Amino acid sequence: MHTAEFSHRLDSADQWSRWARRARVARTVAAALQVPADSVTVTDDPHRRYRTRSGNVPGDLITVTDPVTAQRWRLLTDFTSPGESWFVLDRCPGCGAEVPVVRIACLADFGDYLDPDTDVVPAVEAREASLHEPDCALALPI
Repeated sequence: MHTAEFSHRLDSADQWSRWARRARVARTVAAALQVPADSVTVTDDPHRRYRTRSGNVPGDLITVTDPVTAQRWRLLTDFTSPGESWFVLDRCPGCGAEVPVVRIACLADFGDYLDPDTDVVPAVEAREASLHEPDCALALPI
């Protein structure tokens, strides 16, 4: 979370709940990808909102930083199995829009995604037309 959000985590029960949930998400992702917990940051997703019982809330934008190379990857929660898998965000080769490319649940999945010799099948969600530029050939028709 951002430093300002962290400093206000004790201001209310809602703030504490939000902070604690994001800390849990960071620990879960760190364990799945076998990286130190301080290599995972969870912030508000500026582009995605999700409906909850208490109204629409920003989604989680999860940033994983490789502790050796400092390279960063961004993930989103996969709501087909929350807490167990995530989408890797990457640029569409057709239009350059950032889209949820593949699902991952563990380090091996992430390694397959990063391996240039592996044929990873993009998630259907990666082709959702609303995520792409209007003329992108990789977007599925509506």
